[in-house]
This record gives sequence, C-alpha cells and structure tokens, in this order.
Amino acid sequence: MSCVTLNELPPPPLGKTGWPWTGNTQPMPEKMPDGSEWPKISIVTPNYNYDRFLEETIRSVLLQGYPNLEYIIIDGGSTDNSIEIIKKYEPWLTYWVSEPDQGQSNAINKGFKQATGLIFNWLNSDDALMPNALIHLGQIFSLNPDIDWISGGRMIKDEDGTFKEVHLTWQISWPLYSIGLPDFPQEATFFSANIWEKIGGLDETLECGLDVLFFYQVLVLSKIGVFTQAPFSILNIHPEQKTYRLRNIGNQESHEKLVPIIISTYESKFWDRLLRTRFSDIIFQILKLFVVTKAKSKFKVARYNYWNENTNCNNWFLSDFSGV
Repeated sequence: MSCVTLNELPPPPLGKTGWPWTGNTQPMPEKMPDGSEWPKISIVTPNYNYDRFLEETIRSVLLQGYPNLEYIIIDGGSTDNSIEIIKKYEPWLTYWVSEPDQGQSNAINKGFKQATGLIFNWLNSDDALMPNALIHLGQIFSLNPDIDWISGGRMIKDEDGTFKEVHLTWQISWPLYSIGLPDFPQEATFFSANIWEKIGGLDETLECGLDVLFFYQVLVLSKIGVFTQAPFSILNIHPEQKTYRLRNIGNQESHEKLVPIIISTYESKFWDRLLRTRFSDIIFQILKLFVVTKAKSKFKVARYNYWNENTNCNNWFLSDFSGV
C-alpha cells in the first residue's frame, strides 16, 4: 500500500480535530535514502464492538505516510457500528473480515496468516499509533538484519482525551528483560516476522496474558532487541478496557499458567517471590550490576543524530546498551 494522504480519506466526524483526524504526517519517498525498499510492516487490528475507538485506530495507521504498509482488520462479528467504519476505509485495507472467532488471540493469529511483511505488530482497536511511528520504526529495523524486536514509548491518553506523559517502560524494567521476564508495552513493541514464525503465534487458551507469554518467548529466542525513546503508540485509558474488565481472569491466568512457565526457567519461584517484596528495589540494583554485560550483547539502543543536517539519510544509529 502506498502512502495515504489526509485528503484521500473520508472526512473526520464532526468536532474531531488533531491527530489523526485533521493532522497529517509527511508522506515518505517510495525508497529509503540509500535507494533500498522500506521494510514491509504488517499491522493487525482485532476488533469486537469497539466502534467508539476503531476509527481513530484505523486513521492513525493509514496516515503514517509509510510507503510499504499492509493493514489487516479482523472483526469478531461486531453488532455495533464497527462494520460500517471498516467499510468506509476498505479501499486502503489489505484485508478484513467480520466473523465469529475464538477470542483475541485467535483473531490476531488469523490476521497474521494473511500478512507478508518483515515487521509485525497487533494494534488493539482502542489504541492508536503516534505520528511518524512507522517511519522511525522502518529506519531503525533497517540498521541490522538480526533485530528481532524494537520497543519504544507509549503515550497515555485519559478518558477525557487529555494526553499525559510518554512511558518508556524499558528504562525501568530492563533488568527484568535481562533475566527473561517481560514487561513490554505491547502496542509500542514491534517484532520481526521471523521471531513470530519461530514462536508459532499466540497461545489461544489465554484471554489476558497472551502478550506476556508471547514476549517471554520473544526474549528467549531473540538475537538482538532494541530500545528507543521514539514514541510509537497511544494507550487509551477507559473503563471498558480489557485489562480492567477481565482483571480477575488475568490474575488467574498469571498464577495458573504464566508464572509457572516463566519461573520454571529458573527452576524455582524464588525470583517471583523476591521481586514482590520490600527488597525489590535492592534486587533491581543488584541486577543492574550483574546482568549489564549480558544486556550489552543482546540489547541495543536506537538513537537519533540530531546534529546531522542531511535529511536525506537515515539519521538513526545503534549503540550498545549500558543500563539507565
């Protein structure tokens, strides 16, 4: 799919302004600065009766100005206005379907079976992408063919539409990543198609912990992971959010399925218990001292060269990670 401009899309609903309603990103050239193809990015949006947010999600993807994008929507048979919204943007979608499914994991797996990109992520229908997210992502991924994931910033948006701070989870949680415990902002963490194929998709028996288990597997199997301060996503905080609605199920899954799988890697529940005590701050400091060497070899940081005045080249570069 080539770049879509604001004038090509249907007009926004009355009263909607700013990104991604009346704001636009600058479309990028068809080729990267070195003449190569932009890496193809495949995004899947699972949806079920979220028409309140869905159009914002769709527009935030289509208006990225990214030249090599495929966008797939898997609807679970919504009974609200979701189908009308999807049809409004159908000309710019790679694929979409609306039919009953077996839940979110099943919908996402179904979507990625249609995907042909090099970079994957799923974007829930109550989340959105930040402007220029995919441009920065494509440029960073092109720096090293062994990159398996890139985790960036997440902008928090309140129910009243107020934007708050950008969360850079990795600056706090990287010691956990170093020992294989995931704490990724899902919608702000993109991964290679190669790592998706190695894992074989999401566990469809999980209702809430699907991303936790998946990113645990990503950490175990990946060669290189990249942290960046680039803001990739917008997380909408609202009462209908799945995390809040199904928190009892999420807690049950954590205790019965996720913790045993992850902690079994370390042959005991020692880490899980210790990281939940008043000694957790001390443990984090110890981890920073003893795992930094491992982190340097597996983790990188993508930084932007603001001093390079040549806007026709890729100004992103990778550096070794040395902790925060």
